[in-house]
Amino acid sequence: MIIDVHTHIFPDELAARAMGSLVNTSGDYKPFGDGTLANLLAMMDRSGIEQAWVANIATKPSQSAPILEWSKSIRSERIIPLCSVHPESPNRAEELARFREAGFAGIKLHPMYQEFNLDDPDIITFFREIAQSGMFVLTHAGADIAYPGADNASPRRLSRLLERVDGLDLIAAHLGGWEVWDEVLADLAGANCWFDISFLPHIEPSVRDRIIHKQGAGRLLFGSDFPWQDPVCLVSALNDIGLAESDLSAILSGNARDLLARHAV
Repeated sequence: MIIDVHTHIFPDELAARAMGSLVNTSGDYKPFGDGTLANLLAMMDRSGIEQAWVANIATKPSQSAPILEWSKSIRSERIIPLCSVHPESPNRAEELARFREAGFAGIKLHPMYQEFNLDDPDIITFFREIAQSGMFVLTHAGADIAYPGADNASPRRLSRLLERVDGLDLIAAHLGGWEVWDEVLADLAGANCWFDISFLPHIEPSVRDRIIHKQGAGRLLFGSDFPWQDPVCLVSALNDIGLAESDLSAILSGNARDLLARHAV
């Protein structure tokens, strides 16, 4: 069984426009899918993925309600939507409560698209509200190709956040920090959080192995960032590392299954 904790899709009527906009800022990274639910399910069948977590991002406060309704419509045993709240929403605690009451276990945030720094004082309060809601959070971590030079989600900022928020289950995407993996080693690896392994094939092997060793297999999750990465290539890269079978099983599904069960309503 494989659980992919980091995928992206859009409502069918918005998918082409949304993907077109993202491709304009994705540089050399071209999508492996069209951003629709049908395409995600086909990829899962082809790749041997039993369950995918779909990461939504509210880029403005008004989007939380439609994200909730769409998430309800696509939810199934195989599709686990992560809702989203904009930190500037005046009703963010109530929105978290509505997601929780509707049976959702986690939310997705993106510091660049939502224009915040992970260690801003109000954001620390927001993450405390997330922890109190009983939900976990998947956040973008590291640099972002669409925002050159931005450090909103740097490993150091994320480390400061984790030091200040108790009881938070947090997944840092892209092995703790896209394209700043030396900083991950210096400032974040070994912290009390999870890393998803999306973009694993793009990391220099010695740095990759040091991060995995320092973080530990018990804190790693299989996540592809589909459609931006091919899950088949990610599985191959993970197999090539030579991990113990028990560690490989934990990364592919066991850790994600335990995390989701801990936040089940």
